[in-house]
Amino acid sequence: MINIALIEDDPVYRAELEKVILFQPNWQCVFSSSSAEYFRENLPARIRINIVFIDIDLPGESGIDILPFITARLPSTEIIMLTRLESPDLLLKSLNRGARGYLLKNFSPHQLMEHIKIILDGGALISPVMARHLVQYFNPPDRSEHKIAILSSKETQVLRLLSDGNTYEETANIVGITHNGVRFHVKNIYSKLNVNNRDDAVRVWKGE
Repeated sequence: MINIALIEDDPVYRAELEKVILFQPNWQCVFSSSSAEYFRENLPARIRINIVFIDIDLPGESGIDILPFITARLPSTEIIMLTRLESPDLLLKSLNRGARGYLLKNFSPHQLMEHIKIILDGGALISPVMARHLVQYFNPPDRSEHKIAILSSKETQVLRLLSDGNTYEETANIVGITHNGVRFHVKNIYSKLNVNNRDDAVRVWKGE
């Protein structure tokens, strides 16, 4: 049996998803909530959830804010963000905090069956437009051939993350290195670009 949970504040949309799940053999909606707070406070101590779909723009605590709680309580659960927010920043934050997918609500409820099958087969679930944002984020177009060329791909990635407002710790988690690793790359970036701070490094990197 595949156990599915929903955290969605739109009652009509949530009911449509529940109906789709209900009519699939060996699938069941074991928990349905309109808010992150309700999910946190009423999740049974012993429950098995294979997949949880979470809306980001929830009343009160956001879908992203509750991700650490879910990954701690349900470490083997596949977490898929379900949202209308086409935001590269929210995409990265979601993935960084444990989400395994990011789906825009531009599909019919019946397409949920196809998405769930992809998850069960071990695939990734990211809407095509968001996947493009992700590719562009980690492979930005050259703004300045000269400046980009002298930075390694890792240094370029670190500088881009920092320029977008990520902290050293967040950058380390996204890149998959230590906090000191970020500091090491930043030191090299400053040296190569002949600057002494982040703002100047970003300005030179962008060719401004």
